[in-house]
Amino acid sequence: MSDFLSNFSGENYEKTRQAKQEQKQAAKKIKSVKKSINPEQVSKSSESQSNQFFGPKNSPDNLTKSDEKKQKIALKETADPQDLIYTKKRTKKKKYELKKNPPHESEPVSVMTNQSKNLEEVIETDPTYKRRKIRKFIFIGLGSVLAVVLLYFGYYQMTHVKVPNFEDKELSEVRAWTTENGVKLQVEQKYNFAKEANVIIHQSVKNKKIKKGQELVVEASLGADPEELVSIPDFKEMKLNDAKTWISEQKAENLAIIEEYNDKVPAGNYLKFEITNKDIKTENYKRKDKAKVYFSKGKEVFEKNISMPDFAGKAKEEVVDWAKKNEITLKIDEADSEKVESGKVISQSVGKETKVAKKESMTVTVSTGKALVVPDFSQFTAEEAESKANGLQVQVKQLFNDQVPYGQFISQSVEIGKKYTEKDEKPVIQVVYSFGKPYIKDLRDNTLEGDLQKIFYDEYQSKGANITYQVYYVDSTVTKGTVVKMSQYNEFIPINSVVQIGISKGNLKPEESKPSDKAE
Repeated sequence: MSDFLSNFSGENYEKTRQAKQEQKQAAKKIKSVKKSINPEQVSKSSESQSNQFFGPKNSPDNLTKSDEKKQKIALKETADPQDLIYTKKRTKKKKYELKKNPPHESEPVSVMTNQSKNLEEVIETDPTYKRRKIRKFIFIGLGSVLAVVLLYFGYYQMTHVKVPNFEDKELSEVRAWTTENGVKLQVEQKYNFAKEANVIIHQSVKNKKIKKGQELVVEASLGADPEELVSIPDFKEMKLNDAKTWISEQKAENLAIIEEYNDKVPAGNYLKFEITNKDIKTENYKRKDKAKVYFSKGKEVFEKNISMPDFAGKAKEEVVDWAKKNEITLKIDEADSEKVESGKVISQSVGKETKVAKKESMTVTVSTGKALVVPDFSQFTAEEAESKANGLQVQVKQLFNDQVPYGQFISQSVEIGKKYTEKDEKPVIQVVYSFGKPYIKDLRDNTLEGDLQKIFYDEYQSKGANITYQVYYVDSTVTKGTVVKMSQYNEFIPINSVVQIGISKGNLKPEESKPSDKAE
């Protein structure tokens, strides 16, 4: 392909163009000769030539290449276009021979005498062949270039990554990004007053792509230069807030502000300035040097000169009187105690002999006496519950329960361990034990319909079982209104049950009676 494209550059292009011009001129000459030749003469000469004897020297097999070439050109001139054979295949050798040896005007006549020998072997070049061949090579070349470009683009996308703008961001963020994207990181640090420590100042590549494995150079700040001289202002003319602002602006973190009580200097005013190292003067003070500037907190209103007594076991009234006398803010909490009687101090928030000032606060805890503690009734039986109540009122109940066996603890209304003091209102504690599963008795033949409500309420519903009944009436010799049938009897039933009960109509005579369920 490179040989083909070289024909279109520089001197080669001129040579190619010249050869094409020569071919066109030769074609025009051939057409003019074609017109001047009589077809009858050509046919006669072809007949004479066909009858001519060829010796070894002039045989068709011994024709030279130049003779063959001339013969083909003559055939092009004389042959009828309908009898021509078109072919797209031509060797480079014939093409170059045509360029080097263009036909002359005298050649068509000499070749004409031999054209009848090989009329069937006439070859004519397609005039659009070269153009189509050139177009084909151009398309192939463009396709190849496009494929290479696409491959390179894909390779470039896979091996390159865009570097974000890390300026004014933390160095740790850059480290995380380079590790994730396979980019080497080189950190150059220098002092920078405008940037905090470990903040990026500059980077070698920004908002551009970099190949993975290459190095990204960033410049990170070390903060303000500790060796830089700092001009100390006249703090005497400054207030406390002004000094704090100056320290922040100058990033002089080693210069500390200390506030002290002072009876003469108002709060917020300057007191004194000290440099820790006595050899350093204000003129050569550097940012790394340590110093202190003192400001007044004003006059101390209260002095801690009051000694705290020990109030443990003392009456609450005694603590209250002492607090009023010394202007101490007193808070009183109450708690039960097994040892300290009601109304006496159990503990205090400030220890004895501690110095306190006026208006300070303290807390004392005063006993409410021995508390009544709610026991765990699950440890007792229903009969023991009241005697184990620790002075609290208890109401014991027994209820049916499908899950808890008879006599076992079910619940209590007040949580275990709750305390009640003498001042507290004490509730009645409801304690529930289990009756187990409900048992339905046989009510047939000896129970009237009017007694069913009381029986089901007293025996079941009042004891937590939601057992109800439904009645229906049957023909029977038994007294009217007597229970003669039951869907369930003499067995345990769930606490949520409905019993079907048949009531006698009393409308049959004894001889017409049917056997009762008991007889069955």
